[in-house]
Amino acid sequence: MKKIALPVAGNILSPHFDHCQYFKIYNVENQMVINEELIKAPVLKSSLLPNWLANHNVTDVIADGIRHKTIEILNQYKINVFVGVKMKDPNELVNDFLEGTIETNGNLFDR
Repeated sequence: MKKIALPVAGNILSPHFDHCQYFKIYNVENQMVINEELIKAPVLKSSLLPNWLANHNVTDVIADGIRHKTIEILNQYKINVFVGVKMKDPNELVNDFLEGTIETNGNLFDR
């Protein structure tokens, strides 16, 4: 089973991975979403978010902007990262991901 997490603000993908209001997490089996949950984002340093996501058994992250160092930490937890996606409805992004049509541009922040 895959668990796909997206940082969200309102009903759209958040432009900032580590400053989002919520994470929407989708449970996927056989390329189909079986359920989803909206979890309030913890108030943590961005370096601690990968551990928090790993504790939620997340396997994949879809984001717009994210720090290179955060990607490295996520990868250490065996979490795949798709970065630089268009800010749109998370449900559409997950469908794009599952269909293999998600577009990324590598929007990295090096602050």
